[in-house]
Amino acid sequence: MKALLSLSFLFLGWTTSAGASEIQPDRNVAEYNLGTAALGLKGFDPVSYFAEGGNQPLQGSPELSASHDGVQYFFATEENRELFVANPLKYEPTYGGWCAWAMANGSRVDIDPTIYTINGNRLHFFIAQRAKRNFDRNIPHYEKLADDTWFQFSGEGPRF
Repeated sequence: MKALLSLSFLFLGWTTSAGASEIQPDRNVAEYNLGTAALGLKGFDPVSYFAEGGNQPLQGSPELSASHDGVQYFFATEENRELFVANPLKYEPTYGGWCAWAMANGSRVDIDPTIYTINGNRLHFFIAQRAKRNFDRNIPHYEKLADDTWFQFSGEGPRF
């Protein structure tokens, strides 16, 4: 009986200590880096960072906009807007649009929307090239740290 009870507590401890990487994402837009207009990425087109959007950051236009769960995004082209509307989670930035390096180190810092890296479908932004270089040295490690910090700030799990 003692062994069964010990195994039960061991299992209970294992399941309740699961990291943020096992938690499904919920939205907590109040914690996002949006400014007063609820505008994501300071008006840059989120699709433009990916191959299908041109692989380079482009400023979007207010005339080409779309909202997803309380966040408004601007787009450089109608095609990019349509791609986003079809699959917004693919194109949204990680960590609510905060600097990924700062998030990995336990804080929220604004970004420069022209400094970024993509790992798989995860779009990470940075405040400076130095922050990007540091993060890029060990992306899986720093993603895990940033995922855990983002969960503490927002209650959101990671986006993949």
